[in-house]
Amino acid sequence: MKALVALALLVSACTSNRLPKVNAPADGAEYYLPSQPTYALQSRILPDPHGGLGHSQDPDIKVTDIRLTATYTVLYLTYGKDKSDRNFSYMGSSSISFNPKAVLASSDGKRTYALLKTEGIPTSPQTAEIKNDERLQFILYFERLDKGVESFDLFECKSDNENSCFNVAGMTIQNPVDSGAQPPK
Repeated sequence: MKALVALALLVSACTSNRLPKVNAPADGAEYYLPSQPTYALQSRILPDPHGGLGHSQDPDIKVTDIRLTATYTVLYLTYGKDKSDRNFSYMGSSSISFNPKAVLASSDGKRTYALLKTEGIPTSPQTAEIKNDERLQFILYFERLDKGVESFDLFECKSDNENSCFNVAGMTIQNPVDSGAQPPK
């Protein structure tokens, strides 16, 4: 019997008790997919191997896509609690809204681009109640980035102990200067 107990202890000591990596993709199909019309509001699973989607201090906020149109700079975002977080609870909810005075700012800080409209999220002072186990996908439309501005940040407001803002830094997109045009000053 002692030999059996010793063998059981030896086997249990050799097994790993580590948790799997958070957000580790099961296969390559779960990585970020480039902009395609059919993927307009489907969530992208991070990590984003191409970079460019930025990072937020709030882990509940994720930029899933960035697009430039002739008129707009369009950001696709997802808000939702991480169910694998050890502090996650199915109970509770969050009231969220988006500040209509939010801006995109070029990385050098010389130019800002105003918010023009939102889809899927109310603008302040209206709010939406989101349960902890729900995800909200929404779209933000800003003035179009000037040609040549390829690195920018989203600034909604200043976060504090009571409010977490939708601030995202370090976003990039290909937006070259036209061959005959001068970059903005």
